[in-house]
Amino acid sequence: MDPSFFRCKQVLIVEDCAPVRATIKSMLQTMGFEAIHLARNSTEALKKCYEIPFDFILCDFNLGDCKDGYQLFEALKQQELISPLCCFMIISAESQRKIVHGMIELQPDDYLLKPFSYPVLEERIVRMVKTKIALRKIYLAIAEQDYALAIAECDKALQAKPELNQTTYRLKGELLLQTKAYKKAENYYRTLKENKNYPWARLGYAIAGFRQERWEDSELELVDLTQFDETKVEALDWLSRLLVKQSRFRQACDTLAEAALLSPKNITRQQTLSNLTSIIGDKEAAARIHSKLVAAARHSIHDTADNYLNHARALIDLAQTKSVMERAVQLQHASQLVTGLSKRFNEALVQQEVQLVRGRILAAKGQLAEAKELIHGITGLKSKKLTIDSCMDAAKAYFEIGDLYESEYYIEEMRRHLAKDDFLTETQQLMLKMEKNRHQELKDKIKTINQEASAAYQHGHYGRASELFFEAFQFMPSNPVIALNMLQAMSKGTGLTAETMKLARQAIALIEQGELSITNQQRYKKYYRTLISKHPELATKTRAQSISG
Repeated sequence: MDPSFFRCKQVLIVEDCAPVRATIKSMLQTMGFEAIHLARNSTEALKKCYEIPFDFILCDFNLGDCKDGYQLFEALKQQELISPLCCFMIISAESQRKIVHGMIELQPDDYLLKPFSYPVLEERIVRMVKTKIALRKIYLAIAEQDYALAIAECDKALQAKPELNQTTYRLKGELLLQTKAYKKAENYYRTLKENKNYPWARLGYAIAGFRQERWEDSELELVDLTQFDETKVEALDWLSRLLVKQSRFRQACDTLAEAALLSPKNITRQQTLSNLTSIIGDKEAAARIHSKLVAAARHSIHDTADNYLNHARALIDLAQTKSVMERAVQLQHASQLVTGLSKRFNEALVQQEVQLVRGRILAAKGQLAEAKELIHGITGLKSKKLTIDSCMDAAKAYFEIGDLYESEYYIEEMRRHLAKDDFLTETQQLMLKMEKNRHQELKDKIKTINQEASAAYQHGHYGRASELFFEAFQFMPSNPVIALNMLQAMSKGTGLTAETMKLARQAIALIEQGELSITNQQRYKKYYRTLISKHPELATKTRAQSISG
């Protein structure tokens, strides 16, 4: 290629080793590059990419104690700092499978192993730029999200540039799937499969079949495609998703875990995996994955306070399955996570979410009154744009203090958020369904208890009625109607123990703080007078003044 072509091109070398930077720079100068920029790490690289629209970026995979090449490329793509025609090449001495699989997922324009010679570098750069120029109209149309135009340009390129047919074939197939033309994509990939037998074409065919709910054919194809490095990780992803469709959740979890092991830097996959472990009830695995996720996201675009909150949430869920001693350890760890969160993030931005987590920790410790006070004291939560995970946590927090009304509000909020068509959203929808089922089971159980309690009361079995209302109130300690029914049964003279005295005080406090209908207010005054005549220690200053007034 004529060296004059490269003279005016902007190129960035991202490499933490000075001698290697100098060697690559020298090679590029030999090729004809003059506008050569250097960056020692991802921070410098990002700054330069904000200032200059680069035509070429050559980036080392390992960049010291900050973002690596994978994370830098991911950040540049998300922040749209790479133009559609920029050539991005990863350069690395690493040939580990998990790194290779990660790079396959992100799809840089090339991946070059160290050490390499000048002729090899030149050949790769020339190949990259020729492909970009020949298919520039396709890449530009994709960048503009004009997929119909991009498909039309693919058809033109297949006629005009037969030497690039494999790249063009692949782009067109991905565009057909992107536009949800699944039947057309299926026929297209079938032809490629029969004539060329590219593994990626077989994968596209399997995805098109999946989208049309032909589970059996797709499963056979996907299982076979896990044998090829080029398609292994993506095939495992789609296979796991297919297994979820068939409610084979444990197998789906194992399958996705294999994909996560092969490409551990994909944070969205790790989040999906943690959801699947929760769905199958493996709280230990969910907490472990969230711990790894915090570390993996540290230098990536996914490094957010939500990762720490989700880890704490997973530990609370785990603690609820443990013995008293083990529960205390897990809750202490969760508390330390939310306390340490302020060292790295602006806690004011997640103040309400932190309070919810602290409230759940108190509830898990059995300090229900304190938990209720903290959670009910949160302001501005409903006016805030919450993440899906935060909506789920709010639903759990209110459920755990017995406030089903508020819990169901956040379940509905979560449902409104779940609009994307991806695997992560699908697992979140399943978790939402589980939470709704948990609510319904509790409501059915309380309804049954209340019916039995009411029947016992009507037949004069006041002791039994009180026991049943105690049970219902412990399930829903924020329900004033259940509290009122419990006080009514207690007013009939049943003896009070230290435990039931505590419940009576909680019921009185709840009713004093809430709002009752006029009829229920009259009922409450009547039962309250009767109770304090027998148990003066239950009297409250507020109610005493109200009654005497």
